[in-house]
Amino acid sequence: MTANTLIRSSVLGALVFLIGGCQTLVRESVETGWVEVPAGSTLTLNRPVSIPPGRARVFLSDRDARGAGGGTSCVLEVRRIDDASTQSIPAGEIPITRVQNYLALVSGRVPTLGPSEGVRFQLAGHGDSGGSQMIRPGYHFWLDDSHDPNLMRMTCLGRLDDPAYTRAPTLAEIRAVLGDVATLKVELPTGP
Repeated sequence: MTANTLIRSSVLGALVFLIGGCQTLVRESVETGWVEVPAGSTLTLNRPVSIPPGRARVFLSDRDARGAGGGTSCVLEVRRIDDASTQSIPAGEIPITRVQNYLALVSGRVPTLGPSEGVRFQLAGHGDSGGSQMIRPGYHFWLDDSHDPNLMRMTCLGRLDDPAYTRAPTLAEIRAVLGDVATLKVELPTGP
């Protein structure tokens, strides 16, 4: 084994170790610091949730609280799609097994113009190839499937915007969007 191969292996091993040790942190509110969502945290469905035929997810939202989340949205996701009938996830308390950072990249198509509508130009900034991609940062809350074997996770995303102007939702924003449909209980660590 050469010295270069040994160095590369050591660096790769260190990176794998560091990445494996990373944990997902969330904020309780915009004003607070970052915390880990520990074991013992739960999502409680306060009533059964129906998933329409042909779908793998359903939006969880209290219609009256949509503005309170500042663009935050949450969906409940299942493993299997049933094209023929509505699926139902029963009400109850569901343990959260882990939380994972998630980033939804959103691209848009510029509509094409016909020959009589002229030529369309978009000026590009230096190095941005015509603009940046819009994103929705957020989290996957992986759920214990002992409540329902088809149940997979809840995904909550922040506002769709340019990367510099958006952020992942806080726990307070997620709770506002869930309203009375579901309750997110996070066992936050207590201070000294």
